[in-house]
Amino acid sequence: QAPVERGAPPAAPWNRLYPRPIPLWKDFGLRPYTNAAELPARSTGRPVVARLPYNAQVTPWLKIDAPAGLVIEMRTDNALNEIYTQYVTRAGVQEFEGLAWMNGHAVVYRMPPGVKILSLRYRETGYAADLSGAFSSNQPFYDRLWAKAQRTLYVTMRDNYMDCPDRERAQWWGDAVNELGEAFYALSPSSGALTRKAIFDLIRWQRPDKTVYSPVPAGNWDKELPAQMLASVGKYGFWTYYFHSGDRRTLAAAYPHVRDYLSVWRLDADGLVVHRPGGWDWSDWGRNIDERLLDNAWFCLALEGAADMADAVGRRNEAAAYRARRRSLAGAINKRLWNGQEYRTPGYQGATDDRGNGLVVVAGIVDPARFAAVKQVLAREFHASPYMEKYVLEALVLMGDPDAALARMRRRYDRIVAGPLTTLPEEWNGGTDNHAWSGGPLTILSQYVAGVAPLTPAYATYEVRPRMGSLKRVHATVHSVKGKIDVRLARDGDRFRLALASPAATSAVVCIPIDGRKRTRVAVNGKAFWDSGKGGTSGTPRGVSFRGVDAGYARFAVPPGSWRFEAR
Repeated sequence: QAPVERGAPPAAPWNRLYPRPIPLWKDFGLRPYTNAAELPARSTGRPVVARLPYNAQVTPWLKIDAPAGLVIEMRTDNALNEIYTQYVTRAGVQEFEGLAWMNGHAVVYRMPPGVKILSLRYRETGYAADLSGAFSSNQPFYDRLWAKAQRTLYVTMRDNYMDCPDRERAQWWGDAVNELGEAFYALSPSSGALTRKAIFDLIRWQRPDKTVYSPVPAGNWDKELPAQMLASVGKYGFWTYYFHSGDRRTLAAAYPHVRDYLSVWRLDADGLVVHRPGGWDWSDWGRNIDERLLDNAWFCLALEGAADMADAVGRRNEAAAYRARRRSLAGAINKRLWNGQEYRTPGYQGATDDRGNGLVVVAGIVDPARFAAVKQVLAREFHASPYMEKYVLEALVLMGDPDAALARMRRRYDRIVAGPLTTLPEEWNGGTDNHAWSGGPLTILSQYVAGVAPLTPAYATYEVRPRMGSLKRVHATVHSVKGKIDVRLARDGDRFRLALASPAATSAVVCIPIDGRKRTRVAVNGKAFWDSGKGGTSGTPRGVSFRGVDAGYARFAVPPGSWRFEAR
């Protein structure tokens, strides 16, 4: 029919328009399948399986010679993917590309017999970010796990972070918290725009009763998941985005919404969080979930994030109030939920929850005197789903036991890493084939094992504090908002080496493990610089300064450039 002019925005049906907050898709171009040489030249009627190099977002393409009126179907090998394309032929040589993107490890073409196949290809598209982060070590298991996590992250990004690209494509914010943390280590800085969009998606749909929920916008969904919302507005959600990106404008826009949401929560007579079931009373998949313990740990992390946000936007009194409330809550948790051997809610009947015991460590409310007991819990309890496993692994590192973190990581992910998929599944034994909430080990390996983390927003200052555990060699690249940071670590007996390429406009604090008194001398760029036996520094590499010894590390501040440290 002839088009009809409806008027210029903001007239209906356009209404109010917003600038696109993310870049247009990255188009990788038409590519041949990895088994292109094996594909038939003529259809026999049997499915033609065209293999992709990895799980990707693709649109299938064909060039054929066929009579008119035949139906050709294109879908992927992903059993949960309900997206498929049907093409009805015209007579002769013709080309067609499906319009709806789908994902999987192969595209399956179903054609009637006799169709002459001239060419089959695919077009990968995706979010406009480069897979510029990297991690490798002397243990291939951890390298494969990191790479699978990176691939899973990329296939679960497009116009929003999504839980999976096949079943829902919905922006659940529990997933988004893990994903945004991974993105800063796995991808180029352009990925930050997707996190910024996710934050505005969440806060702009806050309801009059001050609750927030996701996925939004959604016409068929309005249920709050309180535990996920606490994770979103807290240390690992909004604050992590700001700390890596330096985007104060977004932080300032989000902070009033965080303040409003936290006002919904109440404490009981014991000073503990009153459980809120919300619209969906969910804390994690699996069993043995100590819900009240998790509520209190998440709320501590939310208060910590809110306090830091309040400071960053100049609300000093509010920051102080959040910190006072957090101190009070931490005291109540240690008084009411610690039974002398483990953290556990009185009256809770299940096995001790590894999630909860890990999360209270991550929330910074466990006295180091209790670390040994908590580590025993994490050595025997294995109930967390891949979503919550990240926090258990982080707790082990924060308690000074990277060996235990790496050992648990291998135990939990061994079967998945050995499997044929290029992505990580939703659950240990199934669910979707690609769920980026399972990629927490990527963050642990880059942030803690390689040791790269910002100390001030946007990497104006950052540290390299390796926690290599049993690993002998590590190489990591982090594409920060200031530029690429490249770290190479190696240890051999009592010798430790660290090479750092540090970008412009940064100051790095390099932490060299001195392993008790095994290493007493440090050379910088081949020249002796620090000797503990002589009481300090003996050389003056340009711009390098000694910052003291702390927690088993000799610390050195260095300006941008290339630096080589060797400790003996």
